[in-house]
This record gives sequence, C-alpha cells and structure tokens, in this order.
Amino acid sequence: MDDKLRAELGATVEQWKRFWGDNLESVHLFGSMARGDWTKRSDINLLFFLMHHDYDKWEEAAGIVRRKVKKGYAIPLILSRNYLESSLDTYPIEFLDMKLFHQTLFGDDLLASIEIEPKDLRLQAEREIKGKWVALRQAALELGGNTSGMRDLLAMSVPTWNAVFQALLVIDGKEVPADKRQVMQQGCTLAGLDASVFEALMQVRSGDKTLNRNGATLLLKQTLTEVDKLALYADQLTV
Repeated sequence: MDDKLRAELGATVEQWKRFWGDNLESVHLFGSMARGDWTKRSDINLLFFLMHHDYDKWEEAAGIVRRKVKKGYAIPLILSRNYLESSLDTYPIEFLDMKLFHQTLFGDDLLASIEIEPKDLRLQAEREIKGKWVALRQAALELGGNTSGMRDLLAMSVPTWNAVFQALLVIDGKEVPADKRQVMQQGCTLAGLDASVFEALMQVRSGDKTLNRNGATLLLKQTLTEVDKLALYADQLTV
C-alpha cells in the first residue's frame, strides 16, 4: 500500500468515525488489500462493527457509500459484535478469511480472538463444493458451445475454490499462506487433485489465459472431474 492510498484510507476511516460517533466500535480492512494481493482493479473492503444498528442513519450512510464506491471501495460490511459471535457456525469460511487476513484500523481487534469450529468449516466447505458442482453442471448444459459464457463461469468459480481450500488446510492443521496460488496448490495436494486444472482456472480469471471454444469445453470438463473428487474428499473428511 503506497503512502497516497494509506492516507486516503486513513481519511476514510476518520470520516466514518465522525459519522457513526460513539456507536462505532471498530473498523477493519479485509479482502485483497489486507491479504497483500490488491491491484488497482480490486475493491477496498472495510468491515465496521457498530454497538447498535441505528437505521435512522442508513439513508445518510448510503450517500457516503455511493461516493466511496466511485473511489474504488466496496460497499462496507456493517455488523455488530453479537452478529459475529452468533454467526460463526453459519458463515465459518467467510469469517475464517477475515480472521486470517485483516488489519484493524480503529478500535479493538474483534476478529483475532474468534474461534471457528472445524466441524462447521467442513460442513460449509462440503456445501460450497456441492453447490458449485451443481451450478457448473447446469451451466455446462446451458452454455455448452458459448465460449465467453463458459469462460466467465470458470473464472467466477475461482474464489469458491480458494475459500474451500483455505478451510480444508485449517481443518488439517496447516498454516494458510497469503498467496492464493500456494493455497490452491496445497489444497490440491491435500485432496489429491490435479493442481494444473485449478492453476488454469486462476489464469483464466486473471486474464493470463485465453480460451477458444474447444479449450473452454475441455477446461470445464476437467474442472467437473476434479470437483467430483473434491466433493468426495469433503464428504469423507473426519473432523
């Protein structure tokens, strides 16, 4: 993060502190910037914890959000401490990512101390895998022969695989690297998958790999084959 961006981020945090006042408990940076792989095409992701949800201020907050979105910010995630504590079993994969890769910009670090149960991670991982598996199969029927549609579908699946592999590594007691390619490689090794297929998916998403009709069809088939194996691994995983 360069000095200009750091200063702009600091000014944004100060703006939100003035807006929410004493109701603002903490502000955290998460996502690609916190992970260290942010580019100018990426969003800036902020998480706010409020003491209570003052919905009377939501309309005014929306005006600030619209202006910030134009500057490259994502719509902020606004939660409460109670929501966090009561939802760790519901969204364990999402909160795991925040716990592993975040920066606290204001207030106490509420994410560092959260405890996520491996059994909850396994259940959501299996749900994510099988949900994406069904979506890919359905889309293969709908988009067969549509090169751009298949390419976009494959590219959009990458964040799911990264999040799932990250969860599986934690369940296995391994340290999660910040580099997403390393996460993919280690996750494939753990689950006995062909890492070259997931590397190709990442290249498609980043724009480093182009696909013609035959290439898109082949990669979709290869992905479905590997996801079959991944679903079986998650289903048989003992926690």
